[in-house]
Amino acid sequence: MNNEMEYYGENTKKRTLSHYIILLAILLLIVYAIIMWISQRARVDELEAQNKEIKEQITLSQQQCDEYNRILSSDDQDAYMERIAIEKYGYGYPGEHRYYFTSKE
Repeated sequence: MNNEMEYYGENTKKRTLSHYIILLAILLLIVYAIIMWISQRARVDELEAQNKEIKEQITLSQQQCDEYNRILSSDDQDAYMERIAIEKYGYGYPGEHRYYFTSKE
């Protein structure tokens, strides 16, 4: 009878230890899954922000393209080119003098 108790006592200790190991493994797996989910969610948020920025850039580019197409299809191309040459590149007509105010008073 005493041998039987020792046998069952050791077996119960082994079962309890194996249960703790299994429980610990499941707990670690759950913690790992939560950490991975959080990191993936952060990555998705980052990619969504990039997507929004790219869509805004596409919209701006399309607006510029539409403006250029409107200018090219209109009859005032010469006036547009003249305005760009004067405003952007500082060109002028021969003998023309341009004066710019630089003080902010």
